Amino acid sequence: MTLIRKQLPTFSGVAAGQTAVCDLDLGKRYHIAWLTLGNNAVAANTLADLVDEIRVKVNGKVQRTHTAVELNAINAINGAPYVSASGSAYGEKTSGTAGQADYRHYLPIFFAEPWRKGNLEAQARALNAVGVDSFQIEVDVVAGLAAPIVEGFYEFDAPVTKEIGLIQKWIRQTFPAVGTQQDFNTIDRRDWIEAIHLFPTVETTPKFVNVVKFTLNGVAVFDQITTLQNQAMLLGRELSPDVVAVPRFDLVFDHDDPINSALATNPGGTRAQEMTLHVEYNAAANGNLVAQIIRTGPPE
Repeated sequence: MTLIRKQLPTFSGVAAGQTAVCDLDLGKRYHIAWLTLGNNAVAANTLADLVDEIRVKVNGKVQRTHTAVELNAINAINGAPYVSASGSAYGEKTSGTAGQADYRHYLPIFFAEPWRKGNLEAQARALNAVGVDSFQIEVDVVAGLAAPIVEGFYEFDAPVTKEIGLIQKWIRQTFPAVGTQQDFNTIDRRDWIEAIHLFPTVETTPKFVNVVKFTLNGVAVFDQITTLQNQAMLLGRELSPDVVAVPRFDLVFDHDDPINSALATNPGGTRAQEMTLHVEYNAAANGNLVAQIIRTGPPE
């Protein structure tokens, strides 16, 4: 398999406080779309300073929603442990000098998953943009930037099917975080779930999820696993969990690598009757808990 590298079509609407839109070519199998982000000015220019939400859409419907910071953080989990997300093989790359006009972020949107150990599985999630009417990437540019830059390039080859088939979707769901422990049962019971990433709560003093219990049809798939136990397990699988003082809890179902280790939420073709995420915080929370739910299924 030889991948072709090509510049992304020009984003329209690249302006401060606006949504930049790229209409991607159809009839290709997309492995990675690399966003090049910057601000041609002397100013703060971290990812969070430049762009907020990024969306991937098929036929006008959102298939992936995440901020640039969330995308980079979750990408960086994959592969052997590194000191920081910026040093991860799968995290963003940068050039130039931070805070200067020449600083650029190269942020990948992975459709294929090159970190998987088998070649067939590494390319299994590559997105076949066939049998669809549109395929787009939208980038919300932060307001107040003097000269924002949103462009990029992509890696692709020929499609292997005549239809789009199953795709990986990133569902961003926000839960009210109140008290020391909670149960959530509003996660959609369909598709195969690869991971649920629970970010620190959004409040004046962020709290983190310290214990997780996850049940499916009454069976505990994760049973009172602490954040430190979970970190040790993921590190033992050559992944790079968040290990800062107020960490994200990376609930990864396919941490042993094979794609079929993902959690089937409709076993035997029947939607699960019960699916509950139980969380316990390190202290009483009073804010919001953002979850990134990574799942594979038909397009939305």
